[in-house]
Amino acid sequence: MGSLWVKRRFLGRGSFGSVFLAQSAASLAYSKSPALVPFVALKACLASRSWSLRLENDMFEELGSCNEIVKCFGSGISIEDGVEYFELVLEYAAGGTLEELLRFRGGKMPETEASYYTKMLLKGLSHVHTKGYVHCDMKPGNILVFPCKNPFGLVTYSLKLADFGSAKRAGETGFEFVDPSSGYKNRGTLLYSSPESVVFGEHEAPMDIWSLGCVVFHMLTGKRSMWPNNFNVDGIVLGDMIANYQDCGLVLLDDLSSNAKDFLRRCLARNTEERWTADELLKHPFITQISKVLPMSEASQTRKMMGYQKIDPFSSSLVAPFVSVN
Repeated sequence: MGSLWVKRRFLGRGSFGSVFLAQSAASLAYSKSPALVPFVALKACLASRSWSLRLENDMFEELGSCNEIVKCFGSGISIEDGVEYFELVLEYAAGGTLEELLRFRGGKMPETEASYYTKMLLKGLSHVHTKGYVHCDMKPGNILVFPCKNPFGLVTYSLKLADFGSAKRAGETGFEFVDPSSGYKNRGTLLYSSPESVVFGEHEAPMDIWSLGCVVFHMLTGKRSMWPNNFNVDGIVLGDMIANYQDCGLVLLDDLSSNAKDFLRRCLARNTEERWTADELLKHPFITQISKVLPMSEASQTRKMMGYQKIDPFSSSLVAPFVSVN
């Protein structure tokens, strides 16, 4: 048995597998125009080391359909050069990741746009938590960007949660994680880890909310984290800063609105009992006061980004339907 997929190029590396842009080998064999064969993102690893991808596949099945979570079309085994690989077939994000979008936009975006996208992330997290799971690795690099067109015909994006390789069932114990760079117990990426995950190894829904707060902080300020000089310290120092974080230590820029500041405080409260849930945050004024459709001034900015894409997202079935944020 050979591979069912033709890999076009390497897209990146997830928590427990490499990701490739791919097309169905069977569809290509019968198509007169390869460009019209839909693309997928193929997440693959050695079958002998596929326990995490298999768990991720099971999780996708339990999560079911949600517009704010990347779609999984199935899984399977393929053989390349005599080696068995386990593969997850995922929805391809023609817009890349939120990390790439922010970099292209100069690091940050207007509050109206940030709140518009944050609502999508909250809806995705709400679905994950309602189904009894914790993502455990929320960060811009694990948030996929899908081009779509708003009712005005302008190019904008829908965001979806991806890479569930570090996820776990809520309340599940028995998995001890120790960050090799810091010696702390965080599960996921240290820069986006919450105090309770770093100090006590607690990885529950409030951890995802903290990580979301870090992502929103990045979108609003252009800074990858609220920690000073976060790229000039080693893992131990960064871990110590997170472990010793106090609510009063959160430095916010003066040009943020009162709603944005309060939203961040609700996400980044040290006490997990004071941290709001995804459903509560969906009712916060920072979210509820936004327009149901991305303002035209912000939507027009996204059009400029399309030039860097190696694949025209509007040439085939890659186009995402317009996603309402009702």
